Amino acid sequence: MTEPTPAAPPPKPNPFVGPGILLVWLALGAWLIRQPSGAAVFAFVMVGWVLSVMVHEFSHAAVAWLGGDRTVTEKGYLSFDPRRYGDLGVSLVLPLLALAMGGVGFPGGAVYIRNDLIRNRPWRAAASLAGPAATLIVLLAIAFGLSFWAGWGVRAPGPVALFEALTVLGFLQAMGLILNLLPIPGLDGFGAIRPFLPAGLAPQIRKVEGLVMVGLLLVIFWVPGASAVLFRAAASLSLALGLDLDALQGGWRAFHFWQR
Repeated sequence: MTEPTPAAPPPKPNPFVGPGILLVWLALGAWLIRQPSGAAVFAFVMVGWVLSVMVHEFSHAAVAWLGGDRTVTEKGYLSFDPRRYGDLGVSLVLPLLALAMGGVGFPGGAVYIRNDLIRNRPWRAAASLAGPAATLIVLLAIAFGLSFWAGWGVRAPGPVALFEALTVLGFLQAMGLILNLLPIPGLDGFGAIRPFLPAGLAPQIRKVEGLVMVGLLLVIFWVPGASAVLFRAAASLSLALGLDLDALQGGWRAFHFWQR
């Protein structure tokens, strides 16, 4: 994401936050194997989603650094500390609510990149596309890992629950990838074409990006059939990459354990 630097600085980066979140996720996976439950699936997927957002945003910052914006280092964007994102409410809280309430992998995270410091337009576009590329890598890693695991057989309740939870997490990566690549202001797909727009147009569009994102969220949740299109596209991509439909359905039911 490319925006002006926010006025209120986030907390100083802590190198232990990212590894700490990873350890929590691994502990939740162990808990899920020992005591499979819907609540455990929910917690595992939610924390896994946060980790995937961190990888996504790190990739934006890393490519921006390579392109010439060295301020991402002092801003803490390369520290895997999500507290460094510009607005935690928009970056994590709102997407997590969308995920919990509607199962929508809405884009989260916000690293503020200095486009004026990046050497040229292709590098600026690459910085925008680096996030979706990282999401795709996470999706492929989950899909290939589960495919290898399935070849060994998954029968016990605990491993089955973990398998299903990882399948849901992979599905959410597919959904987030599709959403992020839409050429809509505020999303990475638009960020990739922004550098090639007329110089006077981009600042005008930037002013309405927040409203556009809220509008997109409202469309997904309130316009009949809109979410179904998104879910079908994400399911098609997931199945094309080898994710198991039965595991996805089982994990989806477990993730929404309060609806049972």
